[in-house]
Amino acid sequence: MERPISETMVAALHELAESLTTWCGEGRDGTLAEHEAAVLERVLGVLPRMLQAVVEVATSGLDPRLARARPACPRRGRKVPPHQVRRRQVTTQCGMVTLEAPWSTCARCGHGWSVLESTLGVAPRQRLSAGLRAWLVRLGAATDYREAAELLDLLTKLAISPETIRRECVRVGTELAAADDAAIKQTQRTREAAEPVDPAPGLLVVEADGANILFDDGWHQVKIGMVAGWEDDRLVGPSYVAAREPVGTFGPRLATEAARRGALTIDRWAGGVTGRGLAILRPAMVLGDGATWIWGLADEYIDQRVEAVDFWHAGQHLHTAATALFGETAEATAWAEARKAELATVGPAPVLAAFDRAKPPSPKAAELRRIERDYFAKRVEQMDYPTLRLDGLPIGSGPIESAVDHVIQRRMKRAGMRWSTAGGTAMLALRARLRSRRTLAA
Repeated sequence: MERPISETMVAALHELAESLTTWCGEGRDGTLAEHEAAVLERVLGVLPRMLQAVVEVATSGLDPRLARARPACPRRGRKVPPHQVRRRQVTTQCGMVTLEAPWSTCARCGHGWSVLESTLGVAPRQRLSAGLRAWLVRLGAATDYREAAELLDLLTKLAISPETIRRECVRVGTELAAADDAAIKQTQRTREAAEPVDPAPGLLVVEADGANILFDDGWHQVKIGMVAGWEDDRLVGPSYVAAREPVGTFGPRLATEAARRGALTIDRWAGGVTGRGLAILRPAMVLGDGATWIWGLADEYIDQRVEAVDFWHAGQHLHTAATALFGETAEATAWAEARKAELATVGPAPVLAAFDRAKPPSPKAAELRRIERDYFAKRVEQMDYPTLRLDGLPIGSGPIESAVDHVIQRRMKRAGMRWSTAGGTAMLALRARLRSRRTLAA
């Protein structure tokens, strides 16, 4: 090797080798688990020194021979000699490292800097490396902050407080939320995807639902939307958005994600043979539990679409009606199951006829029958389950029901949890990105 090996690296590796050799005697005929723990402990112990040695050798501005070099001011370009040496401790994925670098101050603009900022990308007062910050955010988005700190310590022997993890999650989540808001505004203004399109394969499927989360000022509904592809009779490549906001704001959010997944792709052009006319966008399917706000979103933001009410929710309404008509009896169960079979194989027409034939036992039951009949009568076109099944399309909104659980509730609805507005907003942005398998960086 032409380049000489750093004495610091050699010393650290020599120390590691000696320590491991000593262990070979102390741990002779030990179990694999004992050897594994011993090696890991010793390697982790030497990692900070190795990283520090690599940084010192690989950074020109830290070369002792250049200690009096005159670096150029990043703002004015004027060369300024360093006037002191500053020390910085930074906790990294490898552990705590101590970095010393010459510090310069420009007399003209007053800007101070060192190679730590200009080359290594360590901002003033930064105490955590970018890599470690990414770990903290990933762990904090996956589980509660205390458990995240425990996992980090268990796996890496890095002692980071739960509060530090919380602050990093709020910082990054707030940045992501701001980036999402900017993307929404851009998409609304340009009617084009604000980010590189990641097209969902097959038929575009859009679903939405809500969940109640406890904030400092009480319970609030958090809305969640999913955009995915439907291909080979299965849902593929789902992505999510989630926010605590009214329908009027959530609609553009879901539409922006749909645009990122290819909803604004032109499917064909309608018009005469001599020229292109109206652009027809990619078709989509909208599935929901029948809530009015979901269909309002579909009307406003998705042009060419198929709509379907979740079959399971329709079945729940049938059981509710059956209980009102027949009580908690076997007859009620048989009536509801018969209607479900009709709904799946024929459609809503025989179900509506069955409602008309039913004889409510009381005025209260009659009113409930009317409400449940209206539920089906208003959604006839969205309950054409025989045609949907024949076309190989989904009839259940199970994926969005599952998303409510695994995107939001598993992280944000644990015992004793109560969220501030800022913390909840940040975590929703993080969870949506995390479960969408997107980078947790703005």
